Amino acid sequence: MSRLHPGWFVLAAGAIGVFMTTPGQTVGVSTFVDYIVADLGMPRAQVLLLYSLGTLLGILPAPYIGRLVDRYGPRNAIGFVVLALGAACVVVAWAQGPWSLGAAFTLLRGTAIGGLSLVCGHMVNLWFDRFRGRAAAIAMMGLAVGGLVVPGLAERLALAYGWRNAYLVFAAAEVAVMLPLGLLLFRNRPQTYGLLPDFGKATSKAALEIQGQTLGEARRTLIFWYLLAIGILLNAVGTALLLDHVRALQAAGVARAAAIALLGVVTVTQVICVLGGGVLVDRYGTQRVGMLGLTFLALTVACVMTAPSLLAGAAYAATLGAGLGVLHIVQGAGLAEHFGTRHLGNLRGVASVVSIFGAAAGPLPFAAWPPQVGYVIFLVCIAAALLLGVAAVPRPFVQAEALKP
Repeated sequence: MSRLHPGWFVLAAGAIGVFMTTPGQTVGVSTFVDYIVADLGMPRAQVLLLYSLGTLLGILPAPYIGRLVDRYGPRNAIGFVVLALGAACVVVAWAQGPWSLGAAFTLLRGTAIGGLSLVCGHMVNLWFDRFRGRAAAIAMMGLAVGGLVVPGLAERLALAYGWRNAYLVFAAAEVAVMLPLGLLLFRNRPQTYGLLPDFGKATSKAALEIQGQTLGEARRTLIFWYLLAIGILLNAVGTALLLDHVRALQAAGVARAAAIALLGVVTVTQVICVLGGGVLVDRYGTQRVGMLGLTFLALTVACVMTAPSLLAGAAYAATLGAGLGVLHIVQGAGLAEHFGTRHLGNLRGVASVVSIFGAAAGPLPFAAWPPQVGYVIFLVCIAAALLLGVAAVPRPFVQAEALKP
């Protein structure tokens, strides 16, 4: 009986790894915001500001981490990033005031987004080319399932044992679950094992050549800036709306329990659109599918502006999930599709810093102005990104002749 191809381990590892980033993702943190506000006696706006600053500062080392992953491989990085994420959850549980909370958010966001999420996405891109969209969709299913499971679990843990103990439980889970699985399942480039992406086997040394454009070459193209714009808007609008989710729906007359339950609608729609988006990316490319995702995001903002309680809030939750699902796939697969994998870690690191700037800046309009002003800003920015997508010339990068079917 033939041995199971390592590509299957990569798919499983990517999905599990992305799922385990959920305690450091906005959908995981959002459940705890009200508990933190009440426990620390801080204004909600101050907590959101600290979250934004922590997100921005935490992601700054990502380009350096990306270059290290380019050099040493995902397998050699996984143990360190998992231990760092577990430690960050402990620091969150120990937060006592603004300074310690800001430091905790910095560590949490940096290790979840700039650490584990970056390494998982990088590994999947290394192992898949023609099937990259579908492979990225399978990996992103981990985040979608995390959004379905973790908020409800976090709420139950916080109510039963307190929000601090809930984060200690997450810290233990990171180390007890992700560390052994990561060491067992994570792999470096397929060429290291004499293999090619998409479950292929090398027949010559030439086929193992790794190609790709540098950051300097990539940034001279419009498609690079279009992909960066998608990353910024995905994180800015997604972070702002998820953090404001409970407040906005409660203001529209939806009960808190129902508002939290609607996060499940966001997640279910996200799962469907992640899977569909992966197939669409493989067929039509990330440029066109990115424009579809931006359209969903615009519809979400328009819905929350005009009728957040439409269908008891389900319409808003569904369009939000659709936009997040499609754009996550585009963000995960776009750089490798257009610029190859030789310098992918560095490219993804830089893109992560830029996109996380969006996550850091996203809640700021709500802190400075009424929510309606923030929604208008988001719509203008989405329209600008759509125009950039129309103007960009698609330039899909072919890895090598030997990688073609």
